[in-house]
Amino acid sequence: MTFSIVARDPQNGWLGMATASRALAAGAAGRHIELGVGAIASQAFANPYLAIDGRDLRQLGIVDHEGRVAAYTGERCIPWAGHLIGGGYVCLGNILEGEDVVKAMATAFERSGGDPLYERLMLALEGGEQAGGDRRGRQAAGIEVLAEEEYALCDLRVDDHPDPVAELRRVLEVFKENAVQSHGTRPQREDFTPNWEALVRRRDAIERDLDEKQAVQTARET
Repeated sequence: MTFSIVARDPQNGWLGMATASRALAAGAAGRHIELGVGAIASQAFANPYLAIDGRDLRQLGIVDHEGRVAAYTGERCIPWAGHLIGGGYVCLGNILEGEDVVKAMATAFERSGGDPLYERLMLALEGGEQAGGDRRGRQAAGIEVLAEEEYALCDLRVDDHPDPVAELRRVLEVFKENAVQSHGTRPQREDFTPNWEALVRRRDAIERDLDEKQAVQTARET
């Protein structure tokens, strides 16, 4: 009921996945990413416990922290259903317009080498959507990427939208702007307050901006 990609960036070891589907909040379901372990996409009639029972109705795409990959598509997944394995990534889907969806995802991902992993995953979703996507229609999409820390660097979702992939692109562009502002100040396991001075300056700038807006509002009211 979905098309997805799981991948590892060979340049920095980042792990991530992206998905789009005609299913509510699909970006929040069936994804499992753990730093130093790997990433798994579980879909079709997904089982969050990743059990083998009922596997004929399920799909899995797996990449580990070293870039090794595996995939499985159950015999009773609704067609078109299948997967494509590449270097450090898996594209997979079911109830798709055709095999061209996963092929387009793989092509977009491979051609974007050198871009940040979240951008490459986004391009893969856009490629799959342009190739036909989920044959039932559109509803939700999401991206998650883990970098150096145990919490997500990027965790974005569009849960219910008539054009979720396009909306996810818009949200990703906002994320990129915010990422530039917070660069180097994200808490680390070994240092909870990296670049503390930069973080304090950012905090002070936010407060000044709020004070200025309040002053303008007060002036208008008087």
